[in-house]
Amino acid sequence: MRIAQFRESRANELDIAAKRLENIFGNEINTTPIYNAIDTLKTQSPTLRDGTTNANYWGYSIEDLKMPVDTIKHIKPKIVDGKKVELVLNMNLAADYSKWGSLEDPLLDLRFHVVVRGVSAKGEHFFCFHIDRHDPSVKTDEPHPTYHLQYFNNPNGEAEFDYGSTFHLDTPRILHHPLDFILGVGFITSNFFPLAFESLMDDGYFPGLYTRYQQSFLKPFFHSISRHWESDGTQSSFDRFKIYPSLI
Repeated sequence: MRIAQFRESRANELDIAAKRLENIFGNEINTTPIYNAIDTLKTQSPTLRDGTTNANYWGYSIEDLKMPVDTIKHIKPKIVDGKKVELVLNMNLAADYSKWGSLEDPLLDLRFHVVVRGVSAKGEHFFCFHIDRHDPSVKTDEPHPTYHLQYFNNPNGEAEFDYGSTFHLDTPRILHHPLDFILGVGFITSNFFPLAFESLMDDGYFPGLYTRYQQSFLKPFFHSISRHWESDGTQSSFDRFKIYPSLI
């Protein structure tokens, strides 16, 4: 498959995801950021953070995609209005077409940033995290798993941000598998709107699409980990669906 056809296929899959989200959330979601990403994916090769680009590179950015949050049973502080909680996704992805479908890591760059915003009489409240791909050119003494989840609570980087009684450090960076937007939709909905995730999995087409993306992004990741122990002949008692509930 040539790169133009490949881009078209990935763009069509983003379009499917956008329409499924529209069917589930209706007016509660504005999918314009997804359609903007589709246009970029079809027409542009991404430029990496070091300035390099290549005809085989593909990717997209999704900016300020807002989704409702339903998992608010134990919300804290309790003064936050549960009807005014929303999730905002900003993400950037760059990948190498030549590594798609192999056991090599197809991603070149990943930034998957989530801000959950609540409102109370005292103002705004934030719960934030991101899943990133570590840039190996950045030298640091701290542990950096290639893909890691990291929490933060000052989404706008305000110098005078009121941290309340919280305390923030850059560590720990918690090992996490890579996500694109298709897998990201599953991650977000299963955690913040489980009924929406169930609706996606009941759809006639989306589960197959979700499975294909697990094959493309998760299989190389977990295969590389399992190879560390595969020669000793032991069997695992872990239930893979309990380890990773959204695996299908």
